[in-house]
Formats: sequence, structure tokens, C-alpha cells
Amino acid sequence: MKLAVTILCAMLSVLASASPEERPHCNLAALTPADRARDRELVPLLASALLARQELPEGYAYRFDRHVLKVLGEWVEIEAKCCQPLTYDVSLEPQPGGALWVRITGKEAKEFIGTEFEPLMAKLAAKDARR
Repeated sequence: MKLAVTILCAMLSVLASASPEERPHCNLAALTPADRARDRELVPLLASALLARQELPEGYAYRFDRHVLKVLGEWVEIEAKCCQPLTYDVSLEPQPGGALWVRITGKEAKEFIGTEFEPLMAKLAAKDARR
């Protein structure tokens, strides 16, 4: 899966074009076939709900439409199996109307995350251009 929120490691691992041995933050063997299949289902849902990305000192924060909270939680659970060295912080700001964020950080992970999510960011830029 070469589309990024492809918003993150199962997602990140699916998007990656390098072999698993070349991805220092991912362990694809940690994912079951069911995990991989579900990840492929969740990524398009998350990609369509992605609203923004912010750069952080050791990673990135991604803002989503708050209506995908359950889907995002399920996706993070899958990603965390694969990309164990990364930290995933999901937060929902005060309601009504608060933003939904996932922050993905880790030591030396910023370049890895940025590369893996590059296709997703292209989709976000295209979405912004249509507005």
C-alpha cells in the first residue's frame, strides 16, 4: 500500500517501497494477515478524513475529522504492533468541535515518518487546492 496515513507503521509499512529489512522502525512480521487486510481498509478512510499535518521536533502530528476517532484508534493499534519504537498519542480536544490529533514521534523517526507519509501529504495538498 503506497498511499500514506498509510496517518502510520502498518500504514507506514504498507506505504513503504523499501523492503522490511531496510525499514529500521518497522517489523512487518508482527502483523497478521488480518492486520494487514484491515490496515488496507482503514487507510483510505483515514486519508479522506485527514485535515492537516504539523511538524514536531521528533515526528509529526496529523489532524483528522473527529468522526473517525474509532477508526483512528483501530489503525493506531495495528501500527503500534509493527512500529514499536514509535510513540502514538491520540487526543481529542474539548467538544463540541474539538480537533482529533494523532502525534507520531520517536527517536530518529522524523525522516522515516516524513518519507512514509509523503503520498498522503500529496493527497492533502490536492484536497487543499480544491477548496
